[in-house]
Amino acid sequence: MIKIQNEHLEKYVQEHIDGVQQYINYDVFSEAEAKYIKENIEHILGAKPYELKEIIRDGTILAIDTDILKKAFVGGSYTGGSVGYAKFITKDKTIKNERYDAYRLAEKLQVNVCPYCNINSTFTVIEEGNEKITRPEFDHFYDKATYPILALSFYNLIPSCHICNSTLKGREEFSIESHLNPYSDSFNEVAKFKLKIEKSTFYHSIKGFSLTLESEDIRANKNIESFKLETLYQNHKDIVLELIQKEAIYNESYLDELLTQYEGTLFKNREDLQRLIGGGYITDDEISKRPLSKLIKDISQELNLI
Repeated sequence: MIKIQNEHLEKYVQEHIDGVQQYINYDVFSEAEAKYIKENIEHILGAKPYELKEIIRDGTILAIDTDILKKAFVGGSYTGGSVGYAKFITKDKTIKNERYDAYRLAEKLQVNVCPYCNINSTFTVIEEGNEKITRPEFDHFYDKATYPILALSFYNLIPSCHICNSTLKGREEFSIESHLNPYSDSFNEVAKFKLKIEKSTFYHSIKGFSLTLESEDIRANKNIESFKLETLYQNHKDIVLELIQKEAIYNESYLDELLTQYEGTLFKNREDLQRLIGGGYITDDEISKRPLSKLIKDISQELNLI
């Protein structure tokens, strides 16, 4: 739903390329296969979202047995979990161990809210002494069981919540042609929450209005369908009800009065006050900072709260 933005992303891609090569098991390949993979490994690991499909269609890689690729890049039941992605996501409890792994990647990206749903928190917490507490799951945009060559590729690893990654998406077939990839596409730009008043009770009851999530973009609609977004957001109509009530309370004259009294003390400017009233971030580049900010932003705009 929300585009992953980080000014240091290119730097992190290179660090990822350098860091994950330790997990690849080249011993399972023939000499020619290993040579080809090594020659192309930087591209495989760092390919942009729109380049991942090219790797999948690479004739030389297609000729390599899928089980061999799984043993090299995925690990898990094929190798006892000692290599590949299975090793990358293993929580190492060694206090002084600073190896590059899924926790370090998540810590760098700082994606604190699931980009697929913008509902659930995905904070990464690593305590002093390298005690790894929690991190987001990593969804493989291209399923690692079907496309093991991309199991460790940076732009194929989408930090996400458990519900989106495991409960809803699972092994559903995704591609850049069918779905939006949060590293390259902005769902926020092509989909909007819409409010429709249906009964006079809308000021005090969630039954007085309907909430929809609409888009004319084919891929955005596939994301909405795959992650059951419109259904899930029906559980947050209470937030919309509060916004409707706030719209009635915080008229322009009241906002001006609050600014006159508190600007520079309780809040910095009008935008800061609007965020305080709505309870979520309201600018496009900040809605990834707090759960439900996309919903709050869209409905606040519709109600002229912002």
